[in-house]
Amino acid sequence: MPKIRCRSCEKVLNIPEKALGKTIACPKCQTKIKVPAGKSGGKSQPKRAPKKTASKPSASDPFGFGDIDDYALEDRENQICPYCAADMDEDDPVCRSCGMNVETGQMDRKEQKKRARKGPDPNLFFKAVWSESGSFLKKEWGLAIRTGGAWTLFGVLTMLCGFMGFIYIQEQMPPKVFWISMTVLSFLGLPGWFWILGLRIIGDTRLRNKFQSDRIHFDLFASIASGIRALVWPGIVMGPVTPLLILAGIAMFASNPENPVFVGIAILLIGVIPLVLLPLAMIHMTAKYKYKGWILWELLKDFTKAFPGVIYFHIVAFIVAIPAVLVAVGIFYLIQDINPFNSSVVNNITKNITQWTIDTIGMNADSDSMIYTLILVPLNISAAFLLIAPIGYIAAFPAVFIMRANGCLGYYYSSLIDTIERMKTGTPATFWVRYLSHTIDNLLYPLASFIVTADKRAMLIGQVLNGATILIMLFNKAMLPIMGIIWFLYMNWMYWTIQEGSELKSTMGKDAFGLMVITEDNKKMDFKQATKKWALRLCFQILGGIPFLLTAFQSQKRAPHDLLTKSKVVWKGDR
Repeated sequence: MPKIRCRSCEKVLNIPEKALGKTIACPKCQTKIKVPAGKSGGKSQPKRAPKKTASKPSASDPFGFGDIDDYALEDRENQICPYCAADMDEDDPVCRSCGMNVETGQMDRKEQKKRARKGPDPNLFFKAVWSESGSFLKKEWGLAIRTGGAWTLFGVLTMLCGFMGFIYIQEQMPPKVFWISMTVLSFLGLPGWFWILGLRIIGDTRLRNKFQSDRIHFDLFASIASGIRALVWPGIVMGPVTPLLILAGIAMFASNPENPVFVGIAILLIGVIPLVLLPLAMIHMTAKYKYKGWILWELLKDFTKAFPGVIYFHIVAFIVAIPAVLVAVGIFYLIQDINPFNSSVVNNITKNITQWTIDTIGMNADSDSMIYTLILVPLNISAAFLLIAPIGYIAAFPAVFIMRANGCLGYYYSSLIDTIERMKTGTPATFWVRYLSHTIDNLLYPLASFIVTADKRAMLIGQVLNGATILIMLFNKAMLPIMGIIWFLYMNWMYWTIQEGSELKSTMGKDAFGLMVITEDNKKMDFKQATKKWALRLCFQILGGIPFLLTAFQSQKRAPHDLLTKSKVVWKGDR
């Protein structure tokens, strides 16, 4: 079988006889290759310049040694690379074997850039995103059907619970709180399922793994849990700059209250920036070490490197989402409301059907009767499903397409988007990953008496303090500020000291990212050392966290309380 080498990726291809004389695409880089029409096997030979007429031996060179280079010993009748001795085209100064330019004596810039790349050519993304995503959707259309079903279910539940909590129940606070809570939980399932499915598709696409849709199962509670992550992510990413943007907007608004455009710009940036960076974050979420997907600075660096691909991805996503948006707008316009349960159009239809049913069966029931309600409620729920289902199912198909397109972005821009798959044990944790873990710890420490189980006595004392705080809240509110301070100090101390001073060597926030706290000689901190570290950390927090900024400039990325307690925060790494 004849062989030919692709000049873009240097891959050697076995060419079937029927492809001779035709143009084929390289399976690795998709470069078009013209296959010679000859039937001889072996490596395709480069074009040769016409042989020069042999010069007659002169009197001073009777044996013709003048045709041989005295220094390089290169035959002048053939073009040979002086660096790797590979055959070269007569009219091409760049050796396709080693990439050296024989005229300049240096590696060709284009070849150097291509060889330094650790992945496919990013320029191939712009064409492949349509073909690959379309083929994937065509093959996995059942996955889109399942997605549409999940979104329809969550959509109807959100509408129903929202109607009950915000409109139907007005004065009874316990039921109102219940239905509003159910509204929030139901709504979380919408982005949650997108998050779960998106990470699976993006990860397998980026790593070119075989996608197995039969191993993906719908889980109501997992979707809600992932929805919490999806909604928290923008807040954590924008956390470092959100206060600055808000303060700037307020200051500009105070100087010119008649022109609130600056406040609007600040709010717009807080909402738009995470949306633009979301595809890059999803790519990092599929890596073994996911922390870059939560750090604004890291995402902005990747955005500058992959700018054309990210912008093109958003253009693709916008185009394919247009049909779903049009359907949703049309349905909401038709029912004159965004909630079918609150739509006068829908309610009039279901009430008429209910009354017709009652008249048909010959019952005399008014609108307040039980039989009327038993007929009306299922009709309203059925109407909601009929209205929400078209939106859910039509949106599911472009959603699966977009997930695959996001995976293509991660694959073709893998040489520019620096995902972390391995980490050496003991590598110092940088400022931003410590900021992330500290943010999570600040959210979890109030639950210390329930989740920190390394010391049973400390846990028991925490439960006693919880009970005492509740009693004071109910019977002696004057003592509540003092008790609140005691409760805060104990829970804060318990959360950090017990965990970092135990065999865990890590808080829950640090452990979530694979970090641990050890001494300078790589041993576990003792209880006294952990308490001192906690006290210093708390003092620095009272100072607004400004001392923590020194971590970014310290050579070993150690914070002031690390240096004062002779400890360090490092990666657990890959053992």
